[in-house]
Amino acid sequence: MAKFCIVALAMLLIAGIQSQPLPGGGGMPGGGGMPGGGGMIYGKVNTTVTISLPQVANYRREVRNAKDVDEEHIYRVCNGKNKKTCGFWENVKTKKKVASGGTNYNKNKKALVIKNMRATDFGDYMTGNKKTAVFVMQQTW
Repeated sequence: MAKFCIVALAMLLIAGIQSQPLPGGGGMPGGGGMPGGGGMIYGKVNTTVTISLPQVANYRREVRNAKDVDEEHIYRVCNGKNKKTCGFWENVKTKKKVASGGTNYNKNKKALVIKNMRATDFGDYMTGNKKTAVFVMQQTW
């Protein structure tokens, strides 16, 4: 009887842990469809990563550069009027372009798409006002 109670308690504990939402309020990787987004997605270096984020004029990311220093970058979506300042990631402090995989917003998928991810592209991706965020983690397996 004691063994049965221990096994039943362990199974309830495991079921409770598996049903907990992810940090950030998303509940599911990639935003989970809940307001505010949240969650986490995985990607590999030199692959294409699709990040579900709402359509806005600009996006932000907080990443670590090659020197292991945290940086904030901004990406402006091209709209025909901003040709000189759009289509690339820019360091918020230095106002310089940063090396990154090719980035664009796919209206059909409603997602930010980054081709040929670099090791320095992994981090927290947000809308320009920082209200919706998704963490992109490097997949090591």
